[in-house]
Order: sequence, then C-alpha cells, then structure tokens
Amino acid sequence: MCSMIYREIGKNREKVSAVGFGTGYHRPSDRGCSTLERSINSALDHGVNFIDTAPVYGDGLSETVLGGILKDLNRPKIFLASKVSPEDTTYSGVLKSVEDSLTRLQTDYLDLCQIHWPSTTVPLEDTTRALEKLVVDGKVRNIGVSNFMLSEIKDTINALEDNPLASIQTEYNFFERSIEKKLLPFCTKRDILLISYSPLSQGNMVNGERQRNLLDEIAQKYNATPGQIVLRWLINHSNVVVIPNTSKPHRAIENANAANISLLPEDIELLSHEMKTSIELVDTKDIRVSNDYSRKVYQTVEEAIENKMNMSPTPLELAEEMKKGNFLKPIRLKELEHKKENKSYDLVEGRLRYWAWVIANGWDKPIPSLTWKTGRQND
Repeated sequence: MCSMIYREIGKNREKVSAVGFGTGYHRPSDRGCSTLERSINSALDHGVNFIDTAPVYGDGLSETVLGGILKDLNRPKIFLASKVSPEDTTYSGVLKSVEDSLTRLQTDYLDLCQIHWPSTTVPLEDTTRALEKLVVDGKVRNIGVSNFMLSEIKDTINALEDNPLASIQTEYNFFERSIEKKLLPFCTKRDILLISYSPLSQGNMVNGERQRNLLDEIAQKYNATPGQIVLRWLINHSNVVVIPNTSKPHRAIENANAANISLLPEDIELLSHEMKTSIELVDTKDIRVSNDYSRKVYQTVEEAIENKMNMSPTPLELAEEMKKGNFLKPIRLKELEHKKENKSYDLVEGRLRYWAWVIANGWDKPIPSLTWKTGRQND
C-alpha cells in the first residue's frame, strides 16, 4: 500500500501528489490500443493525483487521448495541469489555447495552467492578464511557468495582479542540478511548487561507473530500484514534486511507491555530494545532431534559421537572447566511442539551444554542456 506524500499549491492550498504522472514523451495512437490508460489508473490507485500534459505532447495527441481517459474517472480527485505554448501567449491566443485544451481534455477547468516557454515577442502582461481572466472565469485554478529563467520568473510574479505564481516547472535530476544555486532556494522561500520534469534523466540517471555503483548500493540497502531512490531524493526537498514519464503500468506503480521510502540523513547527504556532473565546454563541431533522441530536429544551421518546423521560441529568438548573455542551461551530450585525441558526442537534449548557440556565436566558440560518460537505461 502506497503512502503518498502530498504538497500544497497556490492560494487555495490544493493537494498535489509529490510523485505525479508526466505525459511529455508519450506518443499514443489512440485510447483503445494505448497502455497509457492502464498506466494512469495504476498511478491513481497508488496515491498519484497529479497529471501533467501540454498541447504539443504526444505529437499533439496527448490531450485528446488523455481526455478520453479522464472522462471516465473522478475528475475532482485529479489535479490536472496543461500549458500554453509561446506562439499562443497573446491575450486572445491564451484564451483560445486554454479553451481548445479544455475541449480536448473533456473537462471544464485546469487545476494548473503554465506558460510553456517565455515568449520573446509578446508582452508578459498580456499573457498574465489572460490567465487571470481564466481564473476569474473558473477555467484555470492556478498559474505557473515552465522553462523560465529566474529573472523571467520574477517578472511574472510582478505581472500577476490578483494571483500568486503557483509553480515553476523545470528539469531537475542527478544530472541537471544547476537550479540548486538560486532557483530552488527562491521557490522554497516564496512557497512556489517546483515541478521536476525528466527526473530520471530519460533513463540515464547517473554519470559514470562510480555513481552507478553507489546508486545500486543504496537501492539494495532499501530494497528499492535505482529509479525509486532518485525520485525519493528529489522529493525530499519540501517543495519539489516529480513527474516521471512511463507507458508501463508496473513502472507507474514503482514510481508512486518511491514515496514510501524513508532515506536516512546520511544517505541523502551522500547522494547530494556524489551525484554531480560538471559543466564542460565542448567544441560545437564535435557534436553530432541526429534523430536518435528526437523526432523533431534540424540537421543544419540553415534549417534552424528557416525554422520550417515552427519551433517556438525559434532558434533565431534564442540566439538573440544568448547575445544578451542569457543562456537557459547546458545542452545534454552523450560521449561516443573515440580515440583520446578525437572526441565526439551525440546531442541528446537541447537541440534548439545548440543551433541558437551556433547562430549567435559561430562554430568556433565551445558550448556549455553536460556529458554522459556512460549510461544505463531504466526500462
């Protein structure tokens, strides 16, 4: 039996499970043949009430498929979050985007609506004004942001007139811990919920054999899986919730049961100290951009500038931000087999940032990167 941990969010202090259910990497075909429904039901049966989605997830199908599942469930017991994409952040665009999400999700309201990425062209006040109208109309209960830098978060707080900023969604895991310096303390002090996406680093939870052996050792000590230890370490932070993705019912149960583990203080400290990866500067010409890690990727800088895939923010917009000294976070690389004097890497995450960096700085300036030396999949 799972004893779930719950956080409180927003001015109404609604309960949110510390382990949620993410749909960011699902590409379901339809409700009938997808295992998504069984996975969600398994998670709900084990104390999870937080489900996160977005209009762009699942190649644009996530909300529709999820709506077909949710209509048969007890909606008031579910904390449902979705997002507004950067291209929809005008006042009218926000209103339409949320209405469309509600239709696809077959619900009357979102418990949380987050701005998916900051817009470089639309005044933030236009976006927050629309979101606050949706709160008044009862169609949105809490307002949050995703992938915002700390300065942009502060601007959002100042732009909101009648509602607090309830949440910040960002990557946080053993591999990406840069938020611990400023963002996490800021959220803790302000009582803002921090939602960790990709908490298991897409299966590559640790970096190198030494870290892997340590994680295995601690997992064995608690009769748990390595993934459960990672999740439990993350939610040991009082205002952090995690939204791991899975399409497997047994994995959804395993994730939820991470809340049952009580890590000893010395193990929390050991993990905090040992599970770190240093930022490296990598030559952009040594990085291979491939489709192995994403179905949407530009292969050349010319394609990135043209932006036929309509990615938002665009590579050009991000490049302008980088020229101002703003860089969201390091890209993610996987080291390939190489001779000592000839290193090469696969680009795993951060394709927009990679091309924006090349556009802003040319090919000769190394790019800040986090590199997997070795990895093991969490299947």
